[in-house]
Amino acid sequence: MNPRKACVLRDTLFVVGFIIMLAAYIYEPLIVIGAIVMFSGLIPHFRYNRCPHCGKQLGRNEEKYCQHCGQPVDE
Repeated sequence: MNPRKACVLRDTLFVVGFIIMLAAYIYEPLIVIGAIVMFSGLIPHFRYNRCPHCGKQLGRNEEKYCQHCGQPVDE
């Protein structure tokens, strides 16, 4: 998985988890499920948000090039 797809997956999991947590207003146990879904978005962020060339974490870098080695992130 490339870093761009990992960012999309992370953001999607955060939004879905937040919506589930909002639904906890109706059914209270959903807050735990929403928190689990929301924090599971951190897994693709830390696992796949790396430069394919130097292997360093990209952090919050949403640019086309790695801030460490200068190589293009998506290929």
